[in-house]
Amino acid sequence: MAPALRVLVSSSSAYPPTTVVAVNSPEPTPLRTPGFEGSIWVFVKDYSGEKRAGDGAVYFDKRKDMTYGIVVRGRFLDEVDADDVLFGNVFESPVRDHLPWGTSIATKFMYFIDPTLELDIYADKPWALSPALASMTHLSLGKAGGNDAGAVVDEDALGFLSEVYEGATPPPTTGDAAARRKWLGKKENRAAIKLGPDVQVGFEFCNGLLDFNTLSATLPQPFHLSVPLLKYWDGQPVTYVCQRRHAAGQSPVGKDGVFWSVAFEIVDEDARRELERKGGKAVGPREGDDASKDHEVEDEVSEDVD
Repeated sequence: MAPALRVLVSSSSAYPPTTVVAVNSPEPTPLRTPGFEGSIWVFVKDYSGEKRAGDGAVYFDKRKDMTYGIVVRGRFLDEVDADDVLFGNVFESPVRDHLPWGTSIATKFMYFIDPTLELDIYADKPWALSPALASMTHLSLGKAGGNDAGAVVDEDALGFLSEVYEGATPPPTTGDAAARRKWLGKKENRAAIKLGPDVQVGFEFCNGLLDFNTLSATLPQPFHLSVPLLKYWDGQPVTYVCQRRHAAGQSPVGKDGVFWSVAFEIVDEDARRELERKGGKAVGPREGDDASKDHEVEDEVSEDVD
């Protein structure tokens, strides 16, 4: 049986995410933070956790090979250039002592599919972040006030990029997501694109590599690696953030500069007891945050290890 999950998204403060969100709902959840205004959907195939709101057919009928998806539509409330808008994972505590065998292979795979990725998984607060416009699975860009409906993002960014870019290496006027990622893979191209209140963005991040039924990650050929994630779980949620780029040498993990965030959290009691048996603790939303009103914030455990 799959461990029980819940999914949290940003409340009025962008980070950490503390609002338990309906999963697989055809209707979006409003999203308003100091830096971003819009809507969010979260889809998980065969989801059986908290606030299940259907089977996600509105999404998975179109993304048949995907196992989960995060869809965000809206606009940035202040102007920011595209090179400074990052997306990826952050953790509040070290994971270096819990990394599974094969981590180096997985890291090579990540660089293979996303050459713009930057990461430090051995830091006290680990992170892995990429320029959002270059790394999103699907991306939509247009003038604010245009058509921004729908739980599936249609790739149409190149048309808008062609209209607003004024540099020496214009993007192709037509093409797919691969063409968009290739052009935005260059820092100078990203830096020339401005996002702000007058630009409507549609972000969609999804893949079929993470299986929430078995809590395992499978890398495709040529890597051929399957990792049982629950075995290595250290009690932290898996948190995705969209945030500003930090200065070189500064940790990017924290509240500063976050536009919005999403966390996938295990709430399965059997999984928590097994974690406690190993001397760990399950970490939830921080005390005083929205979700802590109805759920435990942190399960303290004995220092003794069996």
